[in-house]
Amino acid sequence: MTKDLTQRGAAVLDVVVRHFIATGQPAGSVTVAGLLAEKISSATVRNVMAEFAKQGYLTQPHTSAGRMPTARGYVAYVKHLMRHGDLQRVDERRIRERLDEAQPELNALLQRACSVLSEMTHHVGVVLVPPPAEADIHHVELVRLGPDRVSIVFVTSVGMVHTRTIMFEEELGEQALEAAADFIRHRFAGQTLRHLRESIGDTSTSTSSHPEAIAVRLVRRSLGDAIYQPAMYVEGAFHLLDSPELAERATFPEIFAAFEERSELSRVLAGCGTELGVRVLIGRAGLPASLGGCALVAAGYRFGPRPVGALGVLGPARMHYERTIPMVTTMARVTSDMATKLCA
Repeated sequence: MTKDLTQRGAAVLDVVVRHFIATGQPAGSVTVAGLLAEKISSATVRNVMAEFAKQGYLTQPHTSAGRMPTARGYVAYVKHLMRHGDLQRVDERRIRERLDEAQPELNALLQRACSVLSEMTHHVGVVLVPPPAEADIHHVELVRLGPDRVSIVFVTSVGMVHTRTIMFEEELGEQALEAAADFIRHRFAGQTLRHLRESIGDTSTSTSSHPEAIAVRLVRRSLGDAIYQPAMYVEGAFHLLDSPELAERATFPEIFAAFEERSELSRVLAGCGTELGVRVLIGRAGLPASLGGCALVAAGYRFGPRPVGALGVLGPARMHYERTIPMVTTMARVTSDMATKLCA
């Protein structure tokens, strides 16, 4: 418990937050006094809530209304007031069955996890996908798309596919393309796309039709800086429309812009993926300004012992944390298990 929260104050804040999460309505002092285990007067409760408002834990929508939690109040509730016994059980077997419906490759598994998170929590599912640079090369194909266009397809050991179409100055025969593909397969099989790009970067440039020279030119043009950028899946953004708190703030354009642009949200998720356990970020203290009325519950997932990404749900700050936190925790554990098997 923080130094601002006495035992009585903690009980009052706990009731106010729970009441608002359950009803969406600010709690008046009489209501709070009636819900407290300790019998104290409504006047005492009113004084406690007024002090919490000064400290930034509670706010009052208008003069005659009761009190409702601020972002700081929600944070205090999640960190200090919510008890382990409050967390609701999650049917892990059901989650595994839902993820088993995905195709046996990593992208499909992560996209399925994102969709299931959204469906089960009624919030926005978000999953940060590992950047292609860290994936091991399993197979390479060069496909002619025209006289001067070649598609280079990298298939990784976990089923991820990285494809780029390259414009070529000269026309390449099928035999030359296959020889170039063979060079990449034999030289770099089992290594990462990052290693391939860095190794090719040290190779001298040549305009000859030798397979190695063709491979160098193709790889340099296909493996740009984009391979170092993680992708992000977003499912169920429409659930935010059900939140009256966000609708009243008129923040929908900013929120949906954050989903479209994604770099800030990706950065936040990446930070969640480096830590053990679930993280709860509420309001502008932990989220971009455009998501100031929201909360993110996220956890990292792994390939074996190695952290590689993060998944979670984004919703209004008035979220049922007792349901959402165990759901995200379980999804991260199941996804880690299944992703590790794909990588084996």
